[in-house]
Amino acid sequence: LMQKHSTVEVLGCSGSIGIPGQGTTSFLIDSDILIDAGTGLCELDFARLEQIEHVFITHSHLDHICGLPFLIDTVGVGRRSPLRVYATLPTIRALQQHIFNEEIWPDFSKIPTAENPVLEYVEIQPEEELVFGERRISTVEVDHTVPAVGVFLTTPTGGWCFSGDTHQTDRLFTLINYAKKVDYFFIEAAFPDKEKWLADLAKHLCPSLLFGELQKLNAACEIWISHLKPREHDEIQKELQQYPGSQPLRILSAGMIFNI
Repeated sequence: LMQKHSTVEVLGCSGSIGIPGQGTTSFLIDSDILIDAGTGLCELDFARLEQIEHVFITHSHLDHICGLPFLIDTVGVGRRSPLRVYATLPTIRALQQHIFNEEIWPDFSKIPTAENPVLEYVEIQPEEELVFGERRISTVEVDHTVPAVGVFLTTPTGGWCFSGDTHQTDRLFTLINYAKKVDYFFIEAAFPDKEKWLADLAKHLCPSLLFGELQKLNAACEIWISHLKPREHDEIQKELQQYPGSQPLRILSAGMIFNI
């Protein structure tokens, strides 16, 4: 019997708004698991939004969460079970204090009642594995200005890793190298090299930093780059083409679908 692949669909992968059709970070695994909820999520129609059961949030920054309040507002009250939002404790606290706080947005973890809410937070620990049928998801701490994680998806037929927003980090690469199989590795390059000072300040990567990081990679995986800032998109793209490694660095775009 042929093994059915899982899919990772790129809903959004831009470093900000400004390129029509290219929203901020959001990836859909099959039809039911969302990794981050940036503006890319807002491209889905109601029928597809309704199928999402699980949402992993890598960190609390707005470009990774801003679709979440709209998702829960759109599909929440009609749901048979709560929408489960998985994140580390600091990220959950940020969502509770700053978004679902009754001022910016209603607290859907108490709607319609606290006993029967439409939104449920699930605290995750980095490197703990969660199982969804034949799919396994785990996270790893990375280095950003707020607590942040990267994500691993493992299926019977392959694997995928997303760095999330990160500066220089080691554990992520240790785990990729140790993993049985990672077919695709999504990692960011937010700024051009002339703004390395800003990458260091904002704890993001620029091409020269990224090239240094990729020297830690011993696994044979396709490398795809996300989170390019729209203003500098072409400049970053040009610099990425200078990668001295043995394979090209490809740039992600909304609408791409990967079989894992």
